[in-house]
Amino acid sequence: MRLRRLVTNPYQENTYLLFGRSGTAWVIDPGLYSEGERQAFRSFLAAEKAQLVGIYLTHAHIDHILGVRWTAATYNVPVFYHAAEAVVYEHAAEWAALMGLSYEPGPPAEQFLEGEMTLYLDGEPVEVLYIPGHSPGHVGFYFPESKKLFSGDILFRGSIGNYELPLADYQKMMDSLRNKILTLPEDTEVWPGHGGPTSIGYELLTNPFLQNL
Repeated sequence: MRLRRLVTNPYQENTYLLFGRSGTAWVIDPGLYSEGERQAFRSFLAAEKAQLVGIYLTHAHIDHILGVRWTAATYNVPVFYHAAEAVVYEHAAEWAALMGLSYEPGPPAEQFLEGEMTLYLDGEPVEVLYIPGHSPGHVGFYFPESKKLFSGDILFRGSIGNYELPLADYQKMMDSLRNKILTLPEDTEVWPGHGGPTSIGYELLTNPFLQNL
């Protein structure tokens, strides 16, 4: 699996394009907001000669879904997220209005993701990790062969996700980190929803929020 990262929208959200071995592509958390961001997205797909087949959401906070409607309509692809995240997804327009953002709701999920289910990107397994806490239906996408985790907003380089938002839960976040994230191999690359990549081992050693877990 190969990836391209686009830093998008006013929240500097990471939109990830993932490319499989046979020309299939996924997008994780399309925060595409401006025409320039959308053009860059088109260019990455064209350069790889790849076919986009799905939109996969770690969670549905507004900065992670600003481009869902455009992406789904432009490429005629389905959206996937966890059932517990539906309440966040369905009320995203209200959050957009509060933030002064232009937003048109995307289509509902083609299928709900579930924790411990295995998906495949051109034959490469992708484990869905149910990691609530930052939001009720937050998931991560773990590629054991590529040793990569797309962690959404639960773990960042030197920090963890915001647990003071509506529907967030500090204890659930800590449990998700302890039981689902930090048990992954230490050489796993972590590609978060904001900021640069890190690794499980580096965060275990240096992240101040994880020292007492």
